[in-house]
Amino acid sequence: FLSMKIQDEGTIDNRQRMTDVRDTVEDYAIPPGEEDAAVATAAEEITDVDENPAVDITDDDANNDSTTAAAAAAVDESILESGSAESSEEGTDKPAPPVDPNEALLQAMNHKEDGNNHFKSGDLISAARSYRHGTTLLKNLNQGNTGDEQVKQLIIILQTNLSMICFKQKKHKMSRDVASKAVEVDNQNVKALYRRAVASRAMGDVDAARADLKEAYKLDPANTAVKKELLAIKKGLEDMKKKEKARLQKAFSSKSGSLLYSDKEAEEKRKLEEKKEQERRDAEALKKRKQEWEDECVRRMSSEPPEEAISYEDWDKAMKKKDEDEEKARKKAKKEEENRKKEEKRKAREAQKANSQNKDDDSSDDELTESELRSLRGYKKTSDGRTTSYFNREQTEKEKELIGCIKPKKLEEVSSASSSAAASPTSLNNTSSVGSAWNAAGTTWEEKDTSEWCRACLTECLKEATAVFTASNAEQSTYVAVVKEVQSLTGDASVALAGGKKRYIYDFHTSVKYDIIDDGDEQIASGTLALPDINSATTAEEELDVDISGWKKAPSGEGVNLEDAVACQNLLVQDVRRCVLRFVEKFNANF
Repeated sequence: FLSMKIQDEGTIDNRQRMTDVRDTVEDYAIPPGEEDAAVATAAEEITDVDENPAVDITDDDANNDSTTAAAAAAVDESILESGSAESSEEGTDKPAPPVDPNEALLQAMNHKEDGNNHFKSGDLISAARSYRHGTTLLKNLNQGNTGDEQVKQLIIILQTNLSMICFKQKKHKMSRDVASKAVEVDNQNVKALYRRAVASRAMGDVDAARADLKEAYKLDPANTAVKKELLAIKKGLEDMKKKEKARLQKAFSSKSGSLLYSDKEAEEKRKLEEKKEQERRDAEALKKRKQEWEDECVRRMSSEPPEEAISYEDWDKAMKKKDEDEEKARKKAKKEEENRKKEEKRKAREAQKANSQNKDDDSSDDELTESELRSLRGYKKTSDGRTTSYFNREQTEKEKELIGCIKPKKLEEVSSASSSAAASPTSLNNTSSVGSAWNAAGTTWEEKDTSEWCRACLTECLKEATAVFTASNAEQSTYVAVVKEVQSLTGDASVALAGGKKRYIYDFHTSVKYDIIDDGDEQIASGTLALPDINSATTAEEELDVDISGWKKAPSGEGVNLEDAVACQNLLVQDVRRCVLRFVEKFNANF
């Protein structure tokens, strides 16, 4: 008899249905001590508000919006506060939660049904109070989220319905907090994620709303409400981008009065004003010139004997020719005046020079002449005609013979064996491959370029970088990251000898292209790692900078997990650092 389905015909109150269940238990003579278990079993079969389409509470319900708005305006916010222990119902104290879990579960279901009925009648305040009381009754049954599935499902239903009531009352923050509590109970509940996303979007947190909706869509791709909300967010972002683009276009447009073009517009305005001013001056000059022509015509006709009047074009042409002739005459006179002044200055200099020479010839023996002064300036001629310092001593032939040839000569290369034997300090191993024969002790600074060898060695070491990662899923898939190509390797390197010690100097910049493949040698992802600073100052593995750029090919494929691909990528970064240190060891060993 306990497996019978209790049908909801919409006319029987929920409390009456629970009473019928208890009466049925008594009629069938349930053994003593098992009544509560039988009631709980029958209560599990009662359809809740989220599973019964006839009473499902959604945002698309057919309730009157005006009734909802009026109830929302009249609600006391303190009544719906989550966790409040001092609310009251119609002036009466809230009863203490029952100790019996079954009794608490039955009362919570009664409160849920009451809340549904209040919602359908438009009484949002009473609906919120009923949902909150039902949640309070079940709080002790799910401490630490350890309750059974029946308790958790009922808590989620009560919390999501309460979140929807708060949203309709424009209390978006409270709606989001209540939905978050439902997500804490079950983070894969689609309705809880949806309720929190809607509240977050109403608060302006589009990123959080989109994250919750994406998670809900993964769990239930056929959910129409989730898809509709995702499309609304996408459309809102597109509208925002369009508005931003229009605003920027307006800011950079030369026709919108933008400050960016104010200087240009001012310059154009100034040029236009100057042009108008020039045209005005030209018009005044033309008017004045025509007045002069008219005066000239009047003078001609009033002269004795009268002369024939001249046309303006002929008069203007004659006046221009006259002006040109006058200008040429002025330039010619100016040039002649400049030449005359130059000639006078030249004659004055020559007279001054002649006067100074006469003074030198007539001077006494105690005074030095100009030629004698020049001879005392500290220079002299050598036997081969070179001009040198007065204090430079020229060697005799006998002295040159004793000294011999002092011209620099190239030292012949000596064998590596003899050079190694000559190098006594222990810190100069393989010095012969770096220092010259004359610098066997390494006390003089000497540097050898090793850029070509180092670039080849570094490329070879980086191509050896690999990483293997085994996923923790049921299939235990294995991912292998390998370096495919070393790109844009630039920089130089050298080995220097100074103070009897070698110094390895290098500075390179490069990037490596890598692929991640699975067990079937199929490429699931690819990308690029940048090594912006490989230099001799970096001595430890953790000091080497490796920049991870975005995926060139994002992780894709059947059963591919993004976290596994990222973990494999991080292992490859560590191996790349080790390969760089291996290059440093080869560099030190080879030179």
